[in-house]
Amino acid sequence: MRTWRTAVAAASMAVLAFIGGTSPAAARGADDDPSAPATVPGGRDADGGSVDAGKSGSDADASAVIRCEGQVQRPHNSTHVPGTINVVVTVSCTAPVPEITTRAALYKNGQLVNQSALRTQRNTRSAQNNAAVRCSPGKYRGWMYFKVVFPPGYRPPTASANALGQEVTLNC
Repeated sequence: MRTWRTAVAAASMAVLAFIGGTSPAAARGADDDPSAPATVPGGRDADGGSVDAGKSGSDADASAVIRCEGQVQRPHNSTHVPGTINVVVTVSCTAPVPEITTRAALYKNGQLVNQSALRTQRNTRSAQNNAAVRCSPGKYRGWMYFKVVFPPGYRPPTASANALGQEVTLNC
């Protein structure tokens, strides 16, 4: 079943590359403003978000598709900086890409309390970023934005997505 799904995904990406399409994430305009919204986006379940690009001229070969998946880890009491709440966001790609840009944000009781600077990591297959705030009891949730620049010959050449993590109650 997994092989079939991989083949279908590869075929879909080959078709998109052939007709010059973009990924659903890119079509949504996710990188119009990579800043976190002031309040937790409504109507969204926790998800990791992902983007794909297919190599032009591929014959639905699964190796011609690069998939990058984002993950928002659970906010937690930091062990590195006592007295703070921290959230880490990561992106993992199936092959190296020229560039991955990330931003992490942290919400408390539904309101944005901090977001990281944009962080760009080059010539890699993974990236991470984090956001932290001074600890005060409440319900915390992480958010991420990421943008991937794919290697030459892949379509779309860039794609972006954002994701929302699980809400957790934390005490200091």
